[in-house]
Amino acid sequence: AEELVELELLAAKIDVSAQILKVGHHGSKYSSSWPFLEAVNPIYAVISVGNNNFGHPHLRTLSNLKKKNIEIFRTDLQGTIKFISDGNNIQLK
Repeated sequence: AEELVELELLAAKIDVSAQILKVGHHGSKYSSSWPFLEAVNPIYAVISVGNNNFGHPHLRTLSNLKKKNIEIFRTDLQGTIKFISDGNNIQLK
């Protein structure tokens, strides 16, 4: 989802809190707005992105994630990213 959808979810008072956020639109500058990150309040963010001509992930998105101290994982840098949970604990593989 991009910022417009994020803001619609927030306006609808939908609980979007999560420990892991799959960053929208490959981390474009139109995803992961500050209000959305505040509401989700994740520990981890995953950006599914490869080599591209669009500048994804965008510096604004990466900066917002870093300002919130969210640990960032990127498929272009780390390959496949896998989280496993037993419902209580999260393990990164």
